[in-house]
Amino acid sequence: MNFKQSAMAVMTVSALAMTAAWAQDQSTEDMPKTVDGIETVCDGTTIANRNDPKWRAYSLRMEFAGKGGQYLGGETVSVKGQEIDVSVTCKGPWVLMKLPAGSYHISADVPDAGHKEMNVRVPASGQHVAMFSFPNAGGEITKPVEAPRIASR
Repeated sequence: MNFKQSAMAVMTVSALAMTAAWAQDQSTEDMPKTVDGIETVCDGTTIANRNDPKWRAYSLRMEFAGKGGQYLGGETVSVKGQEIDVSVTCKGPWVLMKLPAGSYHISADVPDAGHKEMNVRVPASGQHVAMFSFPNAGGEITKPVEAPRIASR
């Protein structure tokens, strides 16, 4: 192999590695993309997005919540099973994937919350929702303060 061929091989490998890293690290909210052959989307940041019926077409929805059900984001998720191994990092609290029916192992890391794992069964039709709860993570939950009442005379 001559120098030109070696340089081209190194550039090709580098480009492929950068593409894989981009797919894992740059998941844009509300924009489906294919990661390692699996259609994946990050979402759940607004009520309108959470109520969008198009997300029901995804066989697996993972949700990440902290104290009092407060949504968390920034999670890195790895899903393995059925000869599939896909990882993605999302800003929003939802990760949706169109997976074939079967059993999968999910590993999730959320900044300032921790690491959790679970096994799930994705149905042939419908959607499986996997809830990841981190009760010690997220902002403080406060009760609303009632305004003082003014006595009438």
